[in-house]
Amino acid sequence: RKGNNIANLKWLIILVIEMWLVFCGKTSAVELHVGSGQTYSTIRGAVDVAGDGDVIIVHAGSYTEHVSVAKRLTLLGEGADVVTVTAAVTSEHIFYVAADYVNISGFTVTGATGYYSISGIYLDNVEHCNISDNNASNNDYGIYLQHSSSNTLENNTVNSNDHCGIRMSSSDNNNLANNTASDNSCGIYQVDSSSNVLTENIANSNNNYGIYLQHSSSNTLENNTVNSNNDSGIYLYYYSSNNNIIGNTASNNSDNDEGIGIYVGYSDNNNLEKNTMNLNNYGIHLHYSRNNDITCNLVHKNSDSGFCLTDSSTDNIIEHNNIVENGNYNSTSGGWEWDFYNDQGCIVEARNNYWGTPDNDIVDASIYDDDESTNVYRLVRFYPPAGEPVPCAPIPIPELHGDVNHDGKLSTTDAVLALQMAVGGIDTDLAADMNSDGKITSLDALMILQAAAENI
Repeated sequence: RKGNNIANLKWLIILVIEMWLVFCGKTSAVELHVGSGQTYSTIRGAVDVAGDGDVIIVHAGSYTEHVSVAKRLTLLGEGADVVTVTAAVTSEHIFYVAADYVNISGFTVTGATGYYSISGIYLDNVEHCNISDNNASNNDYGIYLQHSSSNTLENNTVNSNDHCGIRMSSSDNNNLANNTASDNSCGIYQVDSSSNVLTENIANSNNNYGIYLQHSSSNTLENNTVNSNNDSGIYLYYYSSNNNIIGNTASNNSDNDEGIGIYVGYSDNNNLEKNTMNLNNYGIHLHYSRNNDITCNLVHKNSDSGFCLTDSSTDNIIEHNNIVENGNYNSTSGGWEWDFYNDQGCIVEARNNYWGTPDNDIVDASIYDDDESTNVYRLVRFYPPAGEPVPCAPIPIPELHGDVNHDGKLSTTDAVLALQMAVGGIDTDLAADMNSDGKITSLDALMILQAAAENI
């Protein structure tokens, strides 16, 4: 009798499995079409009747509505260039996502500007959603993740939003790749968010920051471009620790007071490696930050200083970097003021870096430390310097001789700037030194003008 019971149980299990397979076959995904001449005229109408796993295809057109997604759905627009969803009420999110495994792609969403944190696409306490190939511009926030983890944001354009292009709050393990966030207050902003991966995003020309992390740890920022932001390219702030900042480019970030390639404030144990910081006010600024590993970076032609350390930034590893031509050239000492600025009462180790020369006296003249401040505790120990550019770091690209404004070509503008340098009207830049005599004269300006005329 016991054997019969086991046999009956096996048949019951098989029957349940077969019924489940039949059931799954009967509930395959359904396509619902939205648009002129389609079954549904609004996206919201299709969402209301759709079931979990269904696909809603939105055809070309303009839609004015708000869509709340609380089911596992795929919303597929025919393309952000032909499908636009405008906020019907400016104080509501356009797409509000409250379910896991939601996919949204191929839309332009705009006009959600009426209240702080109102967004084009808002993810609320969800996981495993995919937001891709959308244009979320001209909102308060473009895309906003709140308590949402393990999501993917890819190939989105989030420009000209009042606050940030993308914001993550208390959101972990998300993947952001190939997004463009420009002309916002900040490009990508995350707070209380950890273990996110940001790769190959572009965050340029924002009013404040390209990428901003606050109280966010164990994130990876790799191969991102953060140029021409008014404050800083990458900004790590208040207990943003154990982050990997690798292979990013931070250029032309400038402001009257700030303008920093990468800023690390009140944050420890970060790894900065293989980044390029050039043509900013400051290349790298550490403020009250300790035990950071800063190796194999290019810090080049930043106008105020390459490195700036303030307020007890101690026990950092600073080595194998190419630190070249930062600040202003001093024709008397041969140094650059300043490649390295130690504005704190702490001794700093900065050995085995390349400073553009193996000459110890010139390197020392390029470093602001105890010699300049009369505070012996500001010493920067740079010896031995590397004798040539370190191969693990990006190599400085030789500039076009005479290209004073660094736009990649010679013009009358360069000649005018060189003439202003010759009469002491503006700071000296050796890019204007056409005859390589270590000083800028009217002859250099004339030579630039002649070279520019030949290139016309």
